[in-house]
Amino acid sequence: MRSAILGLIAAFASVLLAILLEEAHFLSFLKLSALVLIIGGTAGATFASYTPEEFANLIIHLRESLFPKREFSLSDVFLDFAEKARKNGLLSLEDQLAGVPDAFLRKGIQLIVDGTDPRAVEEILFEAAEGLENKETRSAKILETAGGFSPTIGIIGTVMGLVSVLENLGAGTRALGEGIATAFIATFYGIAFANLAYFPLANRLRTWAFSRDRRRQAIIRGIISLQTGDNRRILVERMAPFL
Repeated sequence: MRSAILGLIAAFASVLLAILLEEAHFLSFLKLSALVLIIGGTAGATFASYTPEEFANLIIHLRESLFPKREFSLSDVFLDFAEKARKNGLLSLEDQLAGVPDAFLRKGIQLIVDGTDPRAVEEILFEAAEGLENKETRSAKILETAGGFSPTIGIIGTVMGLVSVLENLGAGTRALGEGIATAFIATFYGIAFANLAYFPLANRLRTWAFSRDRRRQAIIRGIISLQTGDNRRILVERMAPFL
């Protein structure tokens, strides 16, 4: 979380520092109409490309990727499960379900407690993991789509501004220069939001989604190992490549 927030702050701060070093006026880069066009236009075009449910997932996934909860040790949990299953059988794990904070892990434990065929357990969990990964990477795709729209909408804003400039060519050289500079602010906003916010956050989501999928793959191996009665060393070895 710290690296993501610090990275975004550093990116925007570097732009502000560059403006200072160029001895430009900050007010020259503040244009409310351009900001409204970029944010509103990008949001509208992106919203039209996806469903409300996908946007709801984006908010959830973005929050979880930027402010992740502290993860419990899967190895410790599975070793504890293996010990209980060895002493009292797989049915004894049902008593542990209420205390398991991970929904995917609860699903796997419930399947083996119910006596589901091992092949069916494997197929169900792999399909569930794939579905969750698709949802998470879809959220990253939404931000990448926004990053694609943003510069294009900035060009639209620039064209609008230049049209206004051309309509007032007789206003004098100074006014003409100010008008052209203002027209390009929209492109500046569009490129800045795309490369300093949308794309970095999309990359963050993809990294988070990958780590979540690896964790689910470890859970699947652990569940299979529990069901087949592997010893503790084999259980840990099966999970290790994904942790």
